[in-house]
Amino acid sequence: MNPGATSAMFRELRTRPGETRARAARPDVTCFLIHHAGGSAAAFADFAEFFPPSWRLCAVELPGRGLSAGDPPCRSAAEAVRALAPALLDREIRPWAVFGHSMGGLVAYELAREMERCGAPPIWLGVSGLPAPRLVSDRFTERRDLWPQERLVAFMRGLGGTPEELLESPDVVEYMVEVLRGDLAIVDTYTYADGPPLGMPLSVHSGHQDPLATRDTLEGWRAQSTARVEFHSWPGGHFQLYDRPGPFALRMAEDIDRALAEDRDPAGRKA
Repeated sequence: MNPGATSAMFRELRTRPGETRARAARPDVTCFLIHHAGGSAAAFADFAEFFPPSWRLCAVELPGRGLSAGDPPCRSAAEAVRALAPALLDREIRPWAVFGHSMGGLVAYELAREMERCGAPPIWLGVSGLPAPRLVSDRFTERRDLWPQERLVAFMRGLGGTPEELLESPDVVEYMVEVLRGDLAIVDTYTYADGPPLGMPLSVHSGHQDPLATRDTLEGWRAQSTARVEFHSWPGGHFQLYDRPGPFALRMAEDIDRALAEDRDPAGRKA
C-alpha cells in the first residue's frame, strides 16, 4: 500500500508464525479486518494463522488508539470511510475483501458502498454482530458516547470480552472509555442513506446470545446485496468470534476463497 498518513491505521498480520513472505509476487487477495468499538488491530492477532499464506491480512486500527493515540478519533461512519478510502484505491491491494465486527462492520459496509461508487469494490464483505444497516439508528437510539464513565464500564462488563482486571484499573478504564466514546459515536450518530444494493457476496455472522444483533435484526441484510448473502450463527454472545478464532477465521477464509474464484470467473457466479 502507499505510504503516508493512513499507514498508521493498517497493521499487516502474518498468516503463519515466523513467516517472512516475499513481496515479489502480488498476494492472491488483501483482506482488511476492522475492529469493534473500543477495540484495536490486536483483536485479530489470533486469526492470521488460519488464512492461506498467499493472502495479505491487514488489521485496521482507527485513529485515537495505538500508534495514533494522539490523533482525534473518527466520530462518524463517513469520517472513518474518508480516512480509509484513499489507501484502498491502490491497485496493488486488489483484489481485496473487508470484514468488520460490530462497529467495524458498519464501517466496513459503508466503506464497501463508497469503494463501489469509486469503481474499486471489494470482492467480498463480511460483518459480525451488527443489525441490518436500515435498523441501526432504530436499534441504537441513545447517544452512548455521552454516558458517564460508570455506565460505560457497566456496558463493557455486560457484553463480556473485556478482562475484569482491566476494568478494575482506573488508568486503564479511563483510556478504554475515551476510545469507546469515539467509536460509539460512529454507531449512535449513524443514519442510513438509501442507495443501490451492493454487488459483492456478503457474509453475516452472529452469536446466538448476542443482545445487540438479535435474529430479527439480521434478516434485512438480504436486501443489501444483489449477490449471494450467507448467514452464519455461532454459539456465544457479542464477542463470540474471539472465543473461537480458528473456526471463525476458517469460515471467513472459505467464503472469501469462493468469492475470489467467482471474481476470477464471473460466469460461474451464482446468487
